Amino acid sequence: MSIKGLKVGEVSLEKYNPMWKEEFLKEKENLEKIMGKIALSIEHVGSTAIEGLSAKPIIDIAVGVEKLSDFEKVRHKFLNHAQYSIKNPSSPGEVLVRKGPEENRTHFIHVMEINSERYIDTLKFRDYIINNKEALFQYEKLKQELAKKYPSEREKYTSSKNYFITDILNKK
Repeated sequence: MSIKGLKVGEVSLEKYNPMWKEEFLKEKENLEKIMGKIALSIEHVGSTAIEGLSAKPIIDIAVGVEKLSDFEKVRHKFLNHAQYSIKNPSSPGEVLVRKGPEENRTHFIHVMEINSERYIDTLKFRDYIINNKEALFQYEKLKQELAKKYPSEREKYTSSKNYFITDILNKK
């Protein structure tokens, strides 16, 4: 069984689903084949990686590479698979590979330099929420409120979580 996914721009949260971990492991195998040694680390990140946290049914994966320019060596491999697309332009310090059509996006693959602040912060935030039940509860509440407020405005939903994320990252 594969995950449900979500239409581009929509915000819909689901209760934690143990299948998300299985989906990550399947996609990790795909990425290892496609990227080979360029991928120094492949991590399940985002809310689907946090047991007990509601999430959009999209698997977020952080791939650590030595240099972002290394992605160019495998770009064509992603473009040869119809299920993948590369966001152009991606955010600074990241190449975003999307899996699934616009009507049913299932994975976001965030390729970042492994020693970058962005990559390190992504893992740091995930680990903090996993290890801090009060923060998990607060984040869950915030996500539920924002999902109700922005059901069809994913960018506003995402940007409205930034202050909480920044606050957590400043604690460590």
